[in-house]
Amino acid sequence: MFRVIALLACLLSVVAFAPISRIARSSKLSMSFDNEVGVLPPTGFWDPLGLVADGDVEKFKKYREIELKHGRVSMLAVAGYLFQEVARLPGAIDLDGTTFESIPNGVAAIGFVPEFGWLQIIASIGYWDLVGWEDRKTDSGLPGDFNFGSELVSKLDPAAKKEILTKEIQNGRLAMLGVAGSLYQTSLTGQGVFEQWAAGHIFPFGDGQGIF
Repeated sequence: MFRVIALLACLLSVVAFAPISRIARSSKLSMSFDNEVGVLPPTGFWDPLGLVADGDVEKFKKYREIELKHGRVSMLAVAGYLFQEVARLPGAIDLDGTTFESIPNGVAAIGFVPEFGWLQIIASIGYWDLVGWEDRKTDSGLPGDFNFGSELVSKLDPAAKKEILTKEIQNGRLAMLGVAGSLYQTSLTGQGVFEQWAAGHIFPFGDGQGIF
């Protein structure tokens, strides 16, 4: 079951980051993205793979929306990862009586979730990514604007608006690294985040549990 989930995750990642067709590219607006939200020193506009080196605005918006989606999901994932360390929901996850309390943290939980549960999770992700959020898109032209809190942001002055949008992108980028690191460390040590901290396994250098 784990291999099936891993394969599906890989396929979804490939689809999410697949290059957009270049047909009729010449008819699209081209520009520099050095002044976009999220462009900060010392790297500036960081595009090492040259994904939008051609200045294609529509392509940039597509990748920015993907980045925002992944960042928002990762922020929720980090919060959930920490929450499950200190508390669990009451009740059972399935009709067989598998309780939330009995499910371990991190990647070890994958084998405890019933197959039908994974089907529900994957179906929900597919629905929201392909249908649900698409229906909520606004006409603002801003990547990732799904009419969720956008009214509050629109009332801010330009400087404050850029600041809060930059913080969202930066926190999302950090969260993507954070949840990936947490999953790796948990799979490596078999400990939760707070257990790793207490045991001194939070650093990978010279603790007997890291990779160095």
